Amino acid sequence: MMIDSELAQDKQPSTIDGASLEVLPYPPDIRLKTADDVRLELARVYRDMRQGRIDMADGTKLAYVLGQLNKAIETGSLAERMEMLELTLTQRKIK
Repeated sequence: MMIDSELAQDKQPSTIDGASLEVLPYPPDIRLKTADDVRLELARVYRDMRQGRIDMADGTKLAYVLGQLNKAIETGSLAERMEMLELTLTQRKIK
């Protein structure tokens, strides 16, 4: 029986380029857990568009999705901070 790390090592690329039928490697994992992660990825997309590595239309779509993701991260962060403030205020009222 294989454990997860062994399964990860046995992974073979599964994406096939339709034009050449070449097997492509898995894309690298992209960290998008924090607003700073999203900012860095957005900067990468911008640089790739400027240098012609990504088509402008595709880059614009990626930038839009990254912007939406950033808004969601910020909203979650603000909600968490508000909950902490409300808890602090409630505790102060009890005392």
